[in-house]
Amino acid sequence: MAPSNQPSPSNNMIAGSDTTKLDLADQKEIEAIWKEVHAKVLELAGGDPKKAQGSLSIDDVLNYIDDVQKVDEEKKEEYGAFRGTVKLTLQLIGTVGGTVVDGVSKVFAPAGMCYSAFTFAIQAWQGYEGTFDNLGELLGRCVEFFERLQSYQGRMDAKLTRLASQNLRLFVAICDRLIQLRKKHNKIIRLAKQLFLSDDGVRDLLGMMEKLNSKEALLVGAQTYRIVSDSAGDIKLILDAQKESKREDDTKKWRRSIAKVLGFPGTTLDNDGEPVPTWQRAFDTRLNSLVEGTGAWGEMDETFSHWATAQYPTESILVLTGTGGTGKTSMMANTIKSIRRLGSEAPSSRVVAAYYFADGDKRKPDDEEQSGCLERVSRTLLWQLATSYEAMTKSVASVVERATPFEGALNLWDQLFFQNKELQNLNTTFYLFIDTLEPELIPLLQRYYKLPNRANVRVFLTARPEVVTGYLSQADGVSFAEVLITKRNIQDIEKYIVSQMNDMPMLRDRSRHGIAEWRQVILNELRDKCAGDYFKLYTSLTALAKVDLIEDIREVLADAGKPRADQIKAELSRLNNARTVKEIREINEIILWVENGRRYFSVELMDALLSVKHRRSSLTPRSNLLPPPLQQQTSSVSKKSRSSEAEEPAVLATISLLPIAQKLSEKYTIFSVTDSGVVDWSNPEIRSQIPKRENRQDVSFGSEAPKQSQGVQESEINIIRHFLSQVCPDELYQRFEFENFFSEKLGARLKEYIHFDPDNAEIRIVITCLVILTDEVLRDQEALRQYAMYWLLGHLQAVDLSAADRKLKEHAGVLLVRLFTWDCGIDSLFWSFEANVSVKTWEQGEASYLREARNEWVYSTAGVREIHRWLTDLSVTRQVTDGTGQNFVAGIKVSGTNLHKAILSHAAKRMAKHLFIEIEFLKRQFLTATYFLRGFLGRLEGKDMPDDPAAYREVSWEDYTKWEGSTFTLSELEEIETWAFKELPDSKSTAARESLWEIHGALQAFQLCKDEEEKNEISQKRAQRALELHPQNWHACHFVSGRPTTSKEEGVDLLKRAKAAVDDIRAKDDTWMNSSANTSLLARITLDLGNKLWELGDFPTAARTHRESLGYEYVRFSAYAKVLGRYQEHEQWGELIAFIETLNENRNIWDAYFDELVNDFIIHLVDEDSDILALAADATNRWDAIERFFTIAIEIGSQNQAYDLLFLLREGFARTLELTDGAVDNKAVVSIRVAALESIQAHPSDTLPQSRIYAMTDSLAQIYLDEAFYPNVADEKIESLGSAVSTLLPDVSDGEDAWGNIMTICCIIRYYHKRGLKSGPAKLWTERIVRAGLELLSDSDEENDTYAYWLLGRLFVAIEDDENHMISWAMRNAFQVQDLARWDTWVSSPIPPPAKSNVVRQDSIASRPNDGVPRTNSNMSLLTKEQEKSAFAKTAGRGSDGGKDAGKLVRTATASSAPSIMQKDGEALPKASPARIATEIFDEAPDDAPTKPTWFVGCDGCYGQWTVMDEPLFNCADCVGNIQLDRQCYDLLKDDQLNMKGLKCRKEHKFLEIPVWDGERFKDMPRGCLPVPAQLNKEESWISLEEWKGKLRQLYLPE
Repeated sequence: MAPSNQPSPSNNMIAGSDTTKLDLADQKEIEAIWKEVHAKVLELAGGDPKKAQGSLSIDDVLNYIDDVQKVDEEKKEEYGAFRGTVKLTLQLIGTVGGTVVDGVSKVFAPAGMCYSAFTFAIQAWQGYEGTFDNLGELLGRCVEFFERLQSYQGRMDAKLTRLASQNLRLFVAICDRLIQLRKKHNKIIRLAKQLFLSDDGVRDLLGMMEKLNSKEALLVGAQTYRIVSDSAGDIKLILDAQKESKREDDTKKWRRSIAKVLGFPGTTLDNDGEPVPTWQRAFDTRLNSLVEGTGAWGEMDETFSHWATAQYPTESILVLTGTGGTGKTSMMANTIKSIRRLGSEAPSSRVVAAYYFADGDKRKPDDEEQSGCLERVSRTLLWQLATSYEAMTKSVASVVERATPFEGALNLWDQLFFQNKELQNLNTTFYLFIDTLEPELIPLLQRYYKLPNRANVRVFLTARPEVVTGYLSQADGVSFAEVLITKRNIQDIEKYIVSQMNDMPMLRDRSRHGIAEWRQVILNELRDKCAGDYFKLYTSLTALAKVDLIEDIREVLADAGKPRADQIKAELSRLNNARTVKEIREINEIILWVENGRRYFSVELMDALLSVKHRRSSLTPRSNLLPPPLQQQTSSVSKKSRSSEAEEPAVLATISLLPIAQKLSEKYTIFSVTDSGVVDWSNPEIRSQIPKRENRQDVSFGSEAPKQSQGVQESEINIIRHFLSQVCPDELYQRFEFENFFSEKLGARLKEYIHFDPDNAEIRIVITCLVILTDEVLRDQEALRQYAMYWLLGHLQAVDLSAADRKLKEHAGVLLVRLFTWDCGIDSLFWSFEANVSVKTWEQGEASYLREARNEWVYSTAGVREIHRWLTDLSVTRQVTDGTGQNFVAGIKVSGTNLHKAILSHAAKRMAKHLFIEIEFLKRQFLTATYFLRGFLGRLEGKDMPDDPAAYREVSWEDYTKWEGSTFTLSELEEIETWAFKELPDSKSTAARESLWEIHGALQAFQLCKDEEEKNEISQKRAQRALELHPQNWHACHFVSGRPTTSKEEGVDLLKRAKAAVDDIRAKDDTWMNSSANTSLLARITLDLGNKLWELGDFPTAARTHRESLGYEYVRFSAYAKVLGRYQEHEQWGELIAFIETLNENRNIWDAYFDELVNDFIIHLVDEDSDILALAADATNRWDAIERFFTIAIEIGSQNQAYDLLFLLREGFARTLELTDGAVDNKAVVSIRVAALESIQAHPSDTLPQSRIYAMTDSLAQIYLDEAFYPNVADEKIESLGSAVSTLLPDVSDGEDAWGNIMTICCIIRYYHKRGLKSGPAKLWTERIVRAGLELLSDSDEENDTYAYWLLGRLFVAIEDDENHMISWAMRNAFQVQDLARWDTWVSSPIPPPAKSNVVRQDSIASRPNDGVPRTNSNMSLLTKEQEKSAFAKTAGRGSDGGKDAGKLVRTATASSAPSIMQKDGEALPKASPARIATEIFDEAPDDAPTKPTWFVGCDGCYGQWTVMDEPLFNCADCVGNIQLDRQCYDLLKDDQLNMKGLKCRKEHKFLEIPVWDGERFKDMPRGCLPVPAQLNKEESWISLEEWKGKLRQLYLPE
């Protein structure tokens, strides 16, 4: 539960304020607010305008609630009070609403709409006992705000009028929230006390009112300060921002600013603007690939251990030296692991390890091409250092904020790290690991060596001998310790050889005769001859795995000691001889992509790229076609088999069915799959041994062979083959092995060999990209299309047309013309195809690639200039022979032509057809076309547009929204439509065509002109016009039926007429449903007809209609979620189950929409406020339908390999099972969650929020812990469950997040504690948490002390350390007391002039307990001052007056749970400037505002909340501090009477008491001390912080 924001009433009045006439802009803004409110009220009314009456009066509402509440004598007095509160509230709303009307000429009736919304809320809760008590409490809170606003009647200026409108809008939002709460609590009979006030959503809305109230005080004090935020924003967005804690916001802001200044390319950032941790993935992959037991020598090596653990090492730089492939990187991974595991032997209490793996940096984004090794290493290491702990993050962020532009990577190191104050903290030792030292890094090491405290920062390097001797040894001022790996790792070599032999079938079984002896021979030979060179070892062991004859084994062992270059040449020679012609071509194709691809490719993407060449033949110009290549035949060449081959789809014409990963490891051994999962050279030295192809004409492309003037031609072989097939029986043909003979002849002629062709590499990739974009089958492969879209321009620019082969240029020219003149090519580059994913996924995926295509080809001049360069080359256009293509080329060559017009006119017309003629109505489709046309017309009109595409990528650019803003003005749409009509003159030639045009225009205005007042009117008129032109325009009919001006009955009639006509059409035409546009239309008509019927109360017919819509091939999961919401509202559980069953039956239709299923359906239905699926299953006893639905969805997600979505789906499934009213099937829940975690661990995610993974781990840990200590559990099961909870976080030292995983960690600790075990992971975790807490209390960041006490408190309750548990909670209460006093001091002190406003420093209470004392008595301690106030109570809405002196400007907001500080009488401060309240709703935070404290602990049994505890609470040790109960709920639990759904705490659990805050006892506590509750020591009231930290060290940390 999020703490509430309490109101801050004020009696301060406006003096002498005259009514200010609103200008037109203000009127429009306020009217926009009320249009939004009207739409919300209309939604609450079920879309019926008659129900959303704006003419309701106060008496109407009172009469309604009189009818609802049949008052008996016992409740008459209570109801009378409620009725009085209602009347007062409505009167105030009427007054405020009237004030708004006075200021605006044209506006809806505000008061009437608020009355309607309130009536709907009463109706929703009608019949529930306790409803009016709760409503009375809630209205009492609202009254506090409206009373103030009514006093300004007749004196409101524009800003106050807008503020009043905001308050009334929030009241409607509260009514809406109450109705949503009704759905959540649909099974309760009696409402819990303060049910409404305890709801997060209601509290947030009241908090918004409070903030608006604070704004009102500012506007009254000095309206010259424009602090009120823009009121036209979406309430939901504001509420979402309010729920996020300030600490999290600050941390995210800091991290984003650091990532930006470090210069991470945009392609390496995640959705939060943070770099994707490729270094972590490389490290994890390397660790997982290590042979068990290797690297252990490092811990015993004296040089290593001295560098790692000595307080002041002789050399702070350690270099691990060895040639490439000797295991240096693996040893570095082992060393990192060892450093993280340092315990008491560590040189400091905190160890930070930052590392850079060269292999983990395998990427080639465009904006990183200019980045050298120094830049890449620096940003990777500095990011890890800067985010290693919170104080460091804050410190680095502060440097970034105030620093001038940094001058290169070395300057970044100086300012962000070397000169950082955190390096003076002796509690932290930083270890920097850099894999593969490059000469470029030497200046960094020289800069590092000037550090006076190098012992705090230690460096580990891996390097080749030549770099060490040639550069590092020669560097001035740098000394280092060196370890030669080949002299240390003999044991590692032996373990590696043994592990590989264990995987060989011929050597696996030692018991077989002679095997043990041969294993020893092989071990000795390879160890001695390879001399620690893993490349030689790998080559030799790979060769051994393929032989079994003794003679062959001896030959392999004899070659093992050859130089690496000789082995590489021998391997290349072997491949040239052993691999077929087509396999060699495929090897050359892989070389092409590895060397010239703009990124490194995963195995799957490389496989897809290799398959492209099999489709090139069909796309090659007829005049260029060579004779068909040899077929890969292994059987008969009969006519039947050859005919069957010829008819195979091109997509099946692959070289082999062997998986590419296996092919790389077994056949193409010069390549490997790296730790990062990408294809690369198996050894970097291989690249230098690949021969380059000499310049030669008539180079082949695709899978075709180069022409030769001599030798056997493939066409000649085809003639002979054809003759033999006619006269030679198949059996005889195969016996003579004619195909092998032909292959040899052809191979000899071709002389194909492994090589690299630098002159033609880029143009070959260009051809591949163009083939992908101009082929309707290939472009459907998302990864291929995305690469081609994104990198086509870069590859075009890289081609040297003077050196490229003529035939390749001709081929590329034909495809290039097709790209911009054929619909297929245009759509591939500029159109949106992803209609079956959620909007969020589309925006993060395809939309970003389309935006980049527009940047390069439409907005900037980069693309069109490159096309001009290509198509003015005669060789490129020689084979462009069709009329359209020739005209296209001729237009480009005209001198002075507008290149955008010449090149993009075809594309623009295509976009116009999409926009006005094609049956495509999704908003993303409208956006795609209008973005393009807006930019295209801007270029035609000569608007000021940058030529560089980089300008359009910068979101902060002032003109970014001008071209990529998602909203359009009507004038922009009109301009686009005018141009489109001119270019498409026949588009309105008939009434039907004109009608289709009109409905497109209506929908575009409706979906794209969100900020235009006229959009509803325009879209309504155009849709109606479309229907008049063509009554059979069912799209228009469907749109009109859903407009607010169309009654339900009229809507039903329209939809029935449309559906009947469509049904008649498809009955007569079997092919009509083959069109996706037609099926989607029928599905939408049917679904919305069901909705209309439901609104009319015909539930059975409506539900049947809903289910019918599921049978058509169109999916709208967001709409389905709303349908189920309707069923829930009326408790039609049987219909809901029937709907789910129908979904199950039609899985073949919606399985392509898995993304939408999860994001728009599952997450919507299974969130914190909804248990709809569980309710339906319980009510109907049909859990089988729900379980089958999730099972089907999981199968689909597994097939799609959508691991992130699959995780969310399983999370929803497990939670649904837990929400049953019956017994929870913990076994099934555990199974589902384990599967989710295993899946996401096997496929790590860069986008899935880590908090979700933590939450799932926590749930499992709590279940394991609970089950382990149920009564009568066998010892074997207890141990099994203990092992299960421990394996959730298997390695204490592997950088696990103690904050995010605290619940799981405490479950592990709790398990061992209850078992009486004082060793193992629990001991290590305990030490780590204590160290973390002590570090937070000892570092220079005093603001994080409260988190230290929170963290330690969680530990102490888990291990039942009652004394320290009480102290940590007392300290948390003390912080709350300090914050309350500081807040009260700030809000009640005179307002200083802005120029002299100072930031109130929030120091640690342990070191500065008297800071922030109210200035009225500076000699009194903070705690004494606190005692003078009335006792703190539950945060249930009690507030206080903000000050009595109207003549003196004071801050009017006060702490919600404490009276305000008294002010001196008399003196007014007429010249004082107003203060600015610190709330997130303002554009600019005030300089001197402290954070307002809210409740920090609540009862999980009754939702009571405390800002400072005035009664004791009980903290559950077996729930590891996750459950707190007050005395009443604690007693109910112990009596087994606390019936709270979802509460897993049991009466058998152990509780520790949290004492009440005793202000009197602690009033004289000295500085630097912690409060000690009386329960622990009645004589001593406090303990010094240092003494307490010493006790914790003695108790929990090893000597």
